[in-house]
Amino acid sequence: MKVNNFNEDLKFSEQAGHEDFWQVIYKKAFPDIVFAQICTGKCAGQYLGIDRVIQLKSGKTLYIDEKKRRTEYNDIALEFISNDQTNTRGWIEKDLLIDYLAYAFISSKRCYLFPWHLLIRAWNHYKADWHKKYRLIEAQNPGYKTLSRAIPINILLSSVRNASIIEL
Repeated sequence: MKVNNFNEDLKFSEQAGHEDFWQVIYKKAFPDIVFAQICTGKCAGQYLGIDRVIQLKSGKTLYIDEKKRRTEYNDIALEFISNDQTNTRGWIEKDLLIDYLAYAFISSKRCYLFPWHLLIRAWNHYKADWHKKYRLIEAQNPGYKTLSRAIPINILLSSVRNASIIEL
């Protein structure tokens, strides 16, 4: 079984070679972008999920958490336990200070941009069902496992769209 190395994965995540990819993604997503600044290292923003700060012409600031997968899959892995030995919550279970989750497949140059509050609303509504239906991903790390649920992309997109509808 492959053992993940957090520091190696972090290095891949922060790889400068992918910076052009992200800049093009954000220019397409936000045509009125002024700049997109990466946040690296052990800064306060990182603990709140902030990988990128984007400034728009209006003065609005957006905070984005970036996830990258090396290979294309037909699912989005939502991490609900980051350490099974300490039962530490994964990023989908945390109160992060972000506006969007940018989830990219580097090999196909495709990125899904999820509004964070809608993604969380969908997760909270459907997670019990998703835990029963969809594949568990157990990523072995030295001394612990990270647990994610592999949600099919079409299901997640539909669920996030449904989360944008508020009925009284």
